[in-house]
Amino acid sequence: MKQLSAVLFSFLVSFSSLAQQTGDYTITIPTFEPTLNGDSLDIYFHVPSTYNANVKHKMILGFHGLGNPDNSDDIRNYLSPLGDSLNAVVVCPDPYLQDQPRSEIVLNLAYDSVMTWFNIDTNQVYITGYSAGSDVAAQYFFGEPSHPMKGLIWHSPGFFFNPDLSNPEEIPPVCLCTGTADFTSFLQTAALNNSLDGAGFPYLYNEIPGVDHTMEYPTFTEEMLECINFIDANSSNVGIQEWTGNTVTMYPNPLAEGQELVLVGLEGDANISVFDVSGKLVWNAQLNNASNRMVISDFRGGLSTGFYSVLIQSEEGSLNKKLVVR
Repeated sequence: MKQLSAVLFSFLVSFSSLAQQTGDYTITIPTFEPTLNGDSLDIYFHVPSTYNANVKHKMILGFHGLGNPDNSDDIRNYLSPLGDSLNAVVVCPDPYLQDQPRSEIVLNLAYDSVMTWFNIDTNQVYITGYSAGSDVAAQYFFGEPSHPMKGLIWHSPGFFFNPDLSNPEEIPPVCLCTGTADFTSFLQTAALNNSLDGAGFPYLYNEIPGVDHTMEYPTFTEEMLECINFIDANSSNVGIQEWTGNTVTMYPNPLAEGQELVLVGLEGDANISVFDVSGKLVWNAQLNNASNRMVISDFRGGLSTGFYSVLIQSEEGSLNKKLVVR
């Protein structure tokens, strides 16, 4: 994509304060690409309540398809709990389905706009899509992207099932999600899994029992987190530019009833947020003048057994830790 024009750049800068508000909202920006015929671009956002402009954040780019979700508002809403869990900004621009050249212009314009408005770690950008929207994401990811992605979550494949795998060492991690009752994508998924499995790059095939051709099901956030964890574990840039402070350890982990949580390595002021697998904020505390060893005595009470994401934010950056509660 061409560099942003001076007029568009000035326009984007004027939206900076508006864009950095938290919650759900939509921003419409003008476009100056002749290919888009003067169409404006709607970008749907979810910005977690824990967003801090002074630290770098993850970003999730999502594209709707032709089924459920069939609009950017819905896919933004489906991805919002995932964004909360990861402390990530969710960005869902309106694509031109089955028109990849124009969709890539939209994707790059949305990406460049977000980088103007938010403090995003460019090494921590995930791309996903549903059905025909997964075609947009996958063709960009496997093509020659202007902005490389950390990983692809390919959900309910659409019509594209012939990616270029000729240089597997250059392909970031991919997670292919499909429901066992998704008969719409059955043939595409089988062909994709056959070509991706063993192709020489990190790949996870995630089958979801009883789910058909949709993103609307109870365990959606949990399944997406499984993909994110796989991408993080197999990515060469895990944690880059996120945390610049001391090594932080957290124990005991797993944490049992009656035990106190101990954090070692924190200094100064820090905010601790805990999210369950659905992305819901279940515990939060501000630690002032934290010492090297902090004991949190009231942490375990009220938390049910399960998996949690612990987000630590301070002047040193943003750090995610996984915690098991028993």
